[in-house]
Amino acid sequence: MGIRPGESVAILGPGARGILMTQICKAMGAGPVIITGVSRDEKFRLKTALELGADYAINVEKEDLQSKIDEITDGKGLDVVLENTGAVEPILQSIDIVRKGGRICWAGGGIVEGVVAPVDTYKIIVKELDIKGEISQVPYDWLAAIKLVASGKINLKPLVTHEFELEQWNDAFELAATSPEVLRVAIKP
Repeated sequence: MGIRPGESVAILGPGARGILMTQICKAMGAGPVIITGVSRDEKFRLKTALELGADYAINVEKEDLQSKIDEITDGKGLDVVLENTGAVEPILQSIDIVRKGGRICWAGGGIVEGVVAPVDTYKIIVKELDIKGEISQVPYDWLAAIKLVASGKINLKPLVTHEFELEQWNDAFELAATSPEVLRVAIKP
């Protein structure tokens, strides 16, 4: 998304990907970096995001997202919004909280056949927004990722929250699918 130092960024969704995005944005000099989640994310995921560099963690079930973004940005809106929840409401919120001429990336739900959202094209047109979708990467991304991890600016260890033996694969998948205290589960062969 061409994030530059000093740009404000919101990451909608505090899963492993969202927390990784938080670290990458901070490593690129972006700020403030805001991550959002819901009440089930507050105890572990939002807390982890703050520990790994987020400037703000917003529980959208307890705080009005638009009001909070207006407060943080003095009413200007965000430069960039990275949506990766795969839910309709955050997709719609991304259009509202980004500034005029801002950039949005919709990435949530791409692997599971997408999400159908009733998008208000008037807002997109009037705000002259740049909206992109994302699901994959190019070879350069891998090289950049390796360099960021090697530099120590990105910490991957907290993202693997659980490990299981191969024989326990069913328990691993069940935990990954149901627990708010899981980011990534590793299965050891």
